[in-house]
Amino acid sequence: MAVKTNCIKNGVSYYRIHRKINGKYEDFYGKNKSDAEDQYYERKKEAEIGVIQTKDITTRTLLHKWLFSVKIHEIKNTTLEKYESDFRNHIKPFSFADIPIKKISSIMIQDYYNILFKKGRSTEKILSIHKLLHQFFLYCEKEGHIAKNPCNKGLVNIPKDKDVDVDAIIEKQKVPFNYFREDEIPILRKAFINNKYKDVIDFAIGTGMREGEIAGLKWIHLNFEKREIYVKNNTTRSAVFNESGKKTGYETKDGTPKTKSSIDIIPMSDFIYNLLMRLPCTSEYVFTANGHQIDKKDLEKIWRQTLLKLCKCEEDFVYRKFHDLRHTFAVLLLLKGTDLYTIMKLMRHKKIASTEMYLAILPESKDTSVNKLNAIFQN
Repeated sequence: MAVKTNCIKNGVSYYRIHRKINGKYEDFYGKNKSDAEDQYYERKKEAEIGVIQTKDITTRTLLHKWLFSVKIHEIKNTTLEKYESDFRNHIKPFSFADIPIKKISSIMIQDYYNILFKKGRSTEKILSIHKLLHQFFLYCEKEGHIAKNPCNKGLVNIPKDKDVDVDAIIEKQKVPFNYFREDEIPILRKAFINNKYKDVIDFAIGTGMREGEIAGLKWIHLNFEKREIYVKNNTTRSAVFNESGKKTGYETKDGTPKTKSSIDIIPMSDFIYNLLMRLPCTSEYVFTANGHQIDKKDLEKIWRQTLLKLCKCEEDFVYRKFHDLRHTFAVLLLLKGTDLYTIMKLMRHKKIASTEMYLAILPESKDTSVNKLNAIFQN
């Protein structure tokens, strides 16, 4: 039986129906009457729940605009830079970005994640992209571009290797971070003895503060009478974008610390107190170079050059990052008998679980514990 059509559009036969939506008549075309009516009822449902017709608006078009028109006012510059990079490198190049937003389903999101995984993106990176897309589609849902967020919990799965790398897991459980041993500290300090960042290195070892927190530390954040350091500031270096969202350069900017728990009070040890007391006050910032706030990029450059040179001169001395001085602070406290809760407070961790990783440096405690069972086997 031949399919009944009633009109020709662009040389193709269709069945057209004329129906009213929100007080206005619209045409709906289908392969037959049933197909045309299905499209009408779908459109009617969308109109009833307030979904905006955005057939031509894609993720490629709207996500970038959302980032630099809406999201830019909610997040830090460093986060904006990360989101822009994820969009530019991992979303925009894929055909997924060209699908009209109103047509995107959870299975399309899943297919996109699967493609990313096959092309070598890590599970962590896909999870980062998923976090960005979930926020974006939540905005689209609120704006009425879509009826339901396709990234909602339980609708998609983040791809990951099914086979567990047992060797990698065991290796990570040994010591999941880098730090300087106590016998390496004098060698490290000696390498910076005539360096403009000597005091910065000592301060990092003695306080466990992050690089940005040290760079952003001001004299008004110090209370010498109570011997307290108030962590209120964090200096970051992030990309600068123009009004259209194009990267134009980088800027150094003061902001708040990493998390709310990072905003806290650190007591000064005698060594740190004396270090701070002898520093010249030539700027509002505590640590300066030529009278100006230290440049994080320059600090990282000098650190890298000095450590690489040290690795060549000292046998068994391996390269570690500046941030590993923070781990060193925690490790030294633990080895000196400080309890884990106190270390958590000094490190300004939100949860004790974040501090428990430092227990990995105490494998001998595991040996001691299991040997306590020996007595029960003696009879």
